[in-house]
Amino acid sequence: MHRRFKPEDLVAAIYEEEGFYEVERREEGILGASSRIVLSDGRRELAVNILDEDTLMVHGAIHDALLQAEKLRERYSGVAIAIPRRFRRAVDDGVLSMHGLGLIVYDMMGAEEVVPPRFSERLEAVKSSNTAIEEKAVSVEEIVRIRSDIGRILRMLEELEARLDRLERAQRTLEIRVNRIEQRSSGVEVRVRETPKIEEQVKPNSKKLPSYLVDNPWIDILSRRE
Repeated sequence: MHRRFKPEDLVAAIYEEEGFYEVERREEGILGASSRIVLSDGRRELAVNILDEDTLMVHGAIHDALLQAEKLRERYSGVAIAIPRRFRRAVDDGVLSMHGLGLIVYDMMGAEEVVPPRFSERLEAVKSSNTAIEEKAVSVEEIVRIRSDIGRILRMLEELEARLDRLERAQRTLEIRVNRIEQRSSGVEVRVRETPKIEEQVKPNSKKLPSYLVDNPWIDILSRRE
């Protein structure tokens, strides 16, 4: 007994050769489709809304499918719709091409891409723009940090300059005090040098006097009277 593949598996298989792999699958709650798969090649994402026969039996189903597919172009790089092969004539290839939507038809034998989706670089541009914005934000933060560091360094330099000024003033004050002390010391030395020596006056005839009369105050008095 042959295995019966799901439409999602058949659609995903035709893009495997192009390097796409399935990253998401939803089989319920899809507006305008019975299921959806999202394929990616690591750089681009392709969303495919898959319609089964029961969905297409509803009046206006193709129109709704195209509207919902068009909305997906804001989120994915490429969008396509997949329908059973027997409903191929119900879709206008020109309308799909004009809107950049792809068309895939499938049956039990497999799937085939009839109209290739037009991949948009919009998401890549947005990602690049976001990256640039993030880098710019980092650059701005870096500039703010550098400016803050520069301001802090400048404040430190101002403090060092103020301290240096205080030290220089203190040095000058000390030098002035030292000069004054040296000047006073020089004056004292000069005065000491200029002080005359007091020589011992030898009293006259002191050697000729008897010892008991030497240094006798009465002798001085009597000599003055003379």
